[in-house]
Formats: sequence, structure tokens, C-alpha cells
Amino acid sequence: MKKETEHISSLIDKFTKDLPKSHQTLVKTLFVIICGFIVKETVNLNKVKNQIGQIIDKEKTQANSHYRRLTRFFNHPFCKYVLWKLILKHIILEIIAHLDKRRLSSYLLLDGTSWEFGKIKYHFITLSIVYQGVSLPIFFVNLEKKGCSNTQERKRFLKMANLLYPLKGMTLIADREYVGREWFVDLVEDFKLNFIIRLSVTDYKSDLEKQGKDYNQLIQKARKGSVIDEPLEIEGHRFRILITKNKNPEKKEDDLVILLTNLQRKKSKIIKVYAIRWQIECLFKCLKTNGFNLESLSFKDPRKVRLLICIVIACYILCTKEGFKNSSQIVVNKTTKTKCESIFRFGYSRFCQKCQNINLFLQWFNQLIDKNLKLKPLISQIVQ
Repeated sequence: MKKETEHISSLIDKFTKDLPKSHQTLVKTLFVIICGFIVKETVNLNKVKNQIGQIIDKEKTQANSHYRRLTRFFNHPFCKYVLWKLILKHIILEIIAHLDKRRLSSYLLLDGTSWEFGKIKYHFITLSIVYQGVSLPIFFVNLEKKGCSNTQERKRFLKMANLLYPLKGMTLIADREYVGREWFVDLVEDFKLNFIIRLSVTDYKSDLEKQGKDYNQLIQKARKGSVIDEPLEIEGHRFRILITKNKNPEKKEDDLVILLTNLQRKKSKIIKVYAIRWQIECLFKCLKTNGFNLESLSFKDPRKVRLLICIVIACYILCTKEGFKNSSQIVVNKTTKTKCESIFRFGYSRFCQKCQNINLFLQWFNQLIDKNLKLKPLISQIVQ
């Protein structure tokens, strides 16, 4: 056991020599938490604490002792103010940066997920990039409120995201909550983005009618199967409104898809690209009911919430990376020709095997660093 401990320490020692000794235990605890979230499939610390003894080979230690270790981690100023940035920059973004550029799309997905826990309100507006049909989150903000985001909140959000990941020239895809004249102009002028954003039925009806169009007639044509493509000028910018029949409406009144875009592509291509937006819904499902039970989050301190979400996203990225690496092994349904398991769930199953014990995890993580990443110094001399 001593030789194995020394071996693991030497593996971790080469990652970095940046951190003071007082913080090294915290970083090790981070790895323990990642293993706990993966194995237990929840962010509920009261449930995770029961797995910690097995993960760190101290099964005789009381679960409440492990719980105190977890809560100390989330209470520590270094974790709340510094470590979350290291996770976001050096794990999440570095992994995405080293994916196959030929398969990395230029599409950004913007959406939010919200819920309440007692009197606490969570509203995570999230930006993701699409890789081989999978939504990979690159930035998020907790708005801590019910309802939709406003234009100023979105602009501030994109400015922060742009500092971490260059967005210029990409195409933003979003649903009906992310609309507004000022917002559309800002996307083009300030962020140099293309966009495809869904509208409600009545949005810009009067604008089209001022241009001499019979809006009701356009709607009727779309319902009969035509794809409507009309120009629309907003604040001196020329956009396009596309109206098409919704083939799979969730509600009767949701029978049309109305899109606003600045792209000069074929109508069929724009409609096909917008369908990619569904992948961010799959991401939220993975973070919640199909993965980490995120809605069991109960922190009040927004800084603790931010740290925990960064850890969960890191877990998701590591699972999907493992899934991509072994995707050829996923069983395909012979009848439908579709994969029987998602990239995330397949990767989760394989990654979970490496999280049963901290030594197994650290050996795997070291190989990941060696083969795929050129991380800046992050961790140093974590003593077993």
C-alpha cells in the first residue's frame, strides 16, 4: 500500500507546483468529490458522504466525518473564489480545446434551466458548443430568479463567456425566450455572431405588415406546407424571418416554427441547423434526472453553487470524453440503426469504474493529462 501511495503521489506531483501546501488537500478533496458525484449519481452531499470511505480506502471512518470534510471544502475561500476558475479554465475548456477540430462545430447553444428548492431560486443560463451532435457546456451563470433573462443580463453573460472562449463568427441558436430588437443588433454588432433564434407567432407581425405583407396569409401558407422566407429590417440591419410547419408540436398552438436569422443560407439548411438546439435540452437532462440529480442542490451561498456547478460540468465533460473515445463500442439497434446508449451514458458507465477508488481515478486522470492536455500547473504534491 505504501508503494502504491508513493506512486500516486509522484503522478500528481508532476501536474503542477503552483499551489501552497495548505491548498493541496483541498484539490485532493475535489477529486474525491468528482468520484462521489459520479458513483452516487447525485450532488446531495448527505448521500455522497456514504461513499467517501470506500473511495479513499477509509471505510471505518464515520460518514459524518466525511460530510464535515465535504462541507469544509465548499466553505473554504480558496475553493469559492479561486478553484472554480481553475476547474472552468483548465479542465473544462482545455479538454474542449483538444477535441478533434474537424468535428467541432461552429454552433453555440444558449438556453436556461430553472427550479426552486424551498425559497431558493436557481436559474442557470448556459452556453454550450456542439461536438459530434453532443452539447458541451463552456460557460454558465446563475441568475437566481424566476422568469426569463433580460437583454442586459444576456449581454453581460456573453461578454464574460467571450473572455474564456472566442465566440466571434460562430452561430448562436436559441429558443423564444432570447429575443428583442436590442439583443439581435448586439449579437451582430458587438459580438460579431450569426444567429438562428425562434420567435413567437406574434413577434414582428406588425413589422411585416408595415412592409406590405399579409401576415395571416403567410401563416396560412406555412400551415399548408410552404416554407416562408421574408426579409425584416431592424435598426438598419437586414434579417430574415422563416416560417415552417412544426412536424412534431408538443401543443396544438405550437404548430409553427418561426425563425429569425442573419444567415444567408438555404431555407432548408437553416431549419435543419435550428433543430440542433434540442441538444442543450439533452444536456440539462444529463445534468439533472439522467445524471447528477442537480435539482437536489440545496446551497444558498451563490459562490458555493457556482463551485458545485463547475464540478458537475467537469464530471459531464469527462464522461462525454470517455464516451467519444470508445463510441465505436456502443451497440447499434439493427432495426432503427440508432445507438442504444447515448455518448454521455456510455461514457458515464466506463468512467464510473475509474471513480470507485481515488487511486484508480488519479491514475486515469494522469493518463488523460499526458495524452490529451497541456495544462498549466494546477496541482502539486498531493500527499496520500
